Amino acid sequence: MNETYRVEFSNAFAVVARIARQPVPWFTDEEHVMAQARALGVPTPEVVGVEQVDHGGELLSFSIQRLLPGRSLDDLVGELPAPDLERLVMDGGELLARVHSVVPDRGIRHELQPPEERVVARAARIVDHALGPAAAAVIERGADLLREQVMTRPAPTLSLAQGDFLPKHLLIDDGAIAGVIDWEFAGPASPAFDLARWEVSAGDALHDRPDLLRRGYARVPDPDAADAGWVPAFVIDWALEKLGWKTPAPPAQFRRCVDLIARYTAKPQSCA
Repeated sequence: MNETYRVEFSNAFAVVARIARQPVPWFTDEEHVMAQARALGVPTPEVVGVEQVDHGGELLSFSIQRLLPGRSLDDLVGELPAPDLERLVMDGGELLARVHSVVPDRGIRHELQPPEERVVARAARIVDHALGPAAAAVIERGADLLREQVMTRPAPTLSLAQGDFLPKHLLIDDGAIAGVIDWEFAGPASPAFDLARWEVSAGDALHDRPDLLRRGYARVPDPDAADAGWVPAFVIDWALEKLGWKTPAPPAQFRRCVDLIARYTAKPQSCA
């Protein structure tokens, strides 16, 4: 989504420079929400500066952040021994719970809406073409469940959501999580929003182990109480969005979206 550069200076000081091309000013709330999370022990980058510039009639938003050490957990999945990987994911769950303890006052609001018919129809057509009519029927069932949840249940309690809490945004250095990066979509949402994103998009080695993330989360509050049974709805919502992208998701993620919707529509859902 953004141009991202590593910039090194002669005094060994290094920053990350990010440039967004959005029609509205971008990165405006990132510094604030990262500072809120950092105050609770979540390692977030320090923002050096944010600026919006008109460049030939195009709005460019710049965010300059201090470079944090480490490699992404996504890159390390195939290298780490299983016990180390499990420990790091649980540590990530604890950090996520700390983020969710923040009372949100700024950022992008993530609320569920009933899926639009045209969005569902597009996703069903794409899935029908790729995987057949049985898979397309799964999409319709998922949309029905999402509508039912949104229309009949009280809206979930809002916390600060990181917005894209995934292994690729957890930096590992010296065997520990040294940074949680990419907060541009952080803002008010149900805790289920982040938990669902992980389940859909964490990758082959981790998305089927949400129990690890939740075990770490449980060091702070009970994840079941925090998500209040909203994970299936947020999973379906994100899966429908990914299936309808103009630039298609990778085949593995495409299949993952359909399989998850099938899983959550195959059994009665609790509204606890």
